[in-house]
This record gives sequence, structure tokens and C-alpha cells, in this order.
Amino acid sequence: MDLSGQVAAVTGAARGIGFAVAEELAARGAAVAVLDLDAAGASAAAARLGGRARGFAVDVADSGQVDAAFAAVVDRLGGLDIVVNNAGVGVVGPLIVDTTDEQWARATGVMQTGVFYCMRAAARYLLPQRHGVVVNIASVRGLTSNPGRIAYCAAKAAVLMMTKVAAGEWGPRNVRANAICPGWQRTPMSEADFASGVVTEQQLLDAVPLGRLGEPREIARLVAYLCGPDAGYISGAEITVDGGMITIPSDGTVPR
Repeated sequence: MDLSGQVAAVTGAARGIGFAVAEELAARGAAVAVLDLDAAGASAAAARLGGRARGFAVDVADSGQVDAAFAAVVDRLGGLDIVVNNAGVGVVGPLIVDTTDEQWARATGVMQTGVFYCMRAAARYLLPQRHGVVVNIASVRGLTSNPGRIAYCAAKAAVLMMTKVAAGEWGPRNVRANAICPGWQRTPMSEADFASGVVTEQQLLDAVPLGRLGEPREIARLVAYLCGPDAGYISGAEITVDGGMITIPSDGTVPR
């Protein structure tokens, strides 16, 4: 699927799923804006992609930074056609009673409010031109609960509803919005969880019917499909990519 001539902005794209998405879109011909809190990481990722890729430092939880970053993308790359909201933080472990204000604010700030800020900024460019695609990376934990992940689950559930609202509002302007709900992926974030001992890889494998973790490139290929003409009648969808994990009630343990 050729995306030549398209400009794509991907948040949290310095590593993990975000980088895989940026790499896939670039390989299909898109000019890619690598947006990330880590300025050096964004620049390094863009250098790895080559071509017309550019790195932009942005804290998606700051509306002013988001608006400035999107303006810079349009200015430097010549437009905006695709936005992938992927930036996220890992919040695994604290039960509701132990979740701090800071943990709650950080999770919802990046994964809920940040997605809203980026959707709003994108709409200001996509709606007037009457074409564009937004893909929000949510999670299966926006669909099913997991003890010890109150902030994460709440934020990802909000992303799903924001996606549906956007699809309804933007459809008449020929702008589509969809959400992808990954299960456990082999990313730097999951590796950090394994290293900290908050969860083990075997625990996750035991909870996935297909018996393996997902690979970021599998998410990236779906993003590319949703951004292309073959998905032109898909909007407001939430697609799980989880090896069947959602068929299991929860991969968490019951708190006692």
C-alpha cells in the first residue's frame, strides 16, 4: 500500500510500537514526523528512518506544546494527513487505594488528555482539507479490567470513546478515526516491567491463548492498513490485536 505524498505524525515514536509504526509508514512512502518527549530519541529515530523523517520534541500532556508541534510538522513537512496517537506510560501494580495523585495525573495526562490535545490539534488541519486519518493506540485494558491498573484502564477506555465521538463528528468531512487495542507487546516498556518484577513474562504467556507476546510490527502493519484506501469505509472501529487475550477475563491476580 503506497502512502507516498502523505505526511504522518506519530507520537511516542522514538521507540517501541511508535517507532515500528513510524518505520512502517515511512517504508510505504510517507513523510514521518517523529514526536516524542525525548528530544534526542526523536532525532535519533528520525535519522534511522531517513528520507523526509523529522524529529520533534513534545510533551503531549501540554496543550501549548502539542499545538506548536503540529504547526511545526505542517510547516516543515508541508502538510498533515495521518496522525497516530501512541504516546503512553506504563502503570502496573498499585491498587486503587495505593494509587497516588501523581500516578493518576501522569497516566491520564499522557494517555487521555494528551490524546485529546493531539486529536484537537490534528482536526484543525484535517477537517478544513476534508481528508485525513487518525489512529489511536488504546489497549485491551480499555475493554477489560485488570487489578492494579486503575489509571491505565481508565485512560485507555476514554481513548476508545473519544475515537467514536471523533468518527461521528469528523465523518461528514471525510476524516476517519479508529482505535487499535493491543495486548501485551514485546517493547521496552514491557521489558522494564519484567526487569522490575512487577510481572513476569511467563505470567503473560500463560494468559495469551496464542502463547506469545505480540510484536510491534504487527501493530504497525494494521496502522498502515487503516491509513490506506483499502480501509476507506472503516471509521469508529476498535480492533484488538492481542493473541486472543481478551477471551480471558483478566491476566491479573485477585487482590486479598
